[in-house]
Amino acid sequence: MISRGYVAVFSEPHSEDSIRIIVESWLERFSRVEQVVPGAQAGNSTVTLTSAKEFLPSDHLQFRVIQGEDFSWAYLTRGRRVIETTGLPHGKIALCLDILLEIQGVTEIVDQSDDRRLDELERDGLM
Repeated sequence: MISRGYVAVFSEPHSEDSIRIIVESWLERFSRVEQVVPGAQAGNSTVTLTSAKEFLPSDHLQFRVIQGEDFSWAYLTRGRRVIETTGLPHGKIALCLDILLEIQGVTEIVDQSDDRRLDELERDGLM
């Protein structure tokens, strides 16, 4: 199955406060938010978040945002200015794009197929 993905560029690097704001936005708009438990010993275990205060701090964070039977993965790193998402293509708006909309501080959203722009972001040290 072919996946779809986007990269959101933020005006400021992610901090604990900005990550809480992002998680709060997801909790308000989608049916469930899970976080992959940080650390190699956790494997692929997830915890369901009911509050933005519950997210488990780590430098590298993975979330699964769920809406109905659809879900999207979101990957971000503390101190960096991007969130990468992956999900399944959808007839309307893909959830992996929808989770990036309405988040405070987003300056640009780049489609995964825009290799030229993604190379620029990587060259600029944003990814």
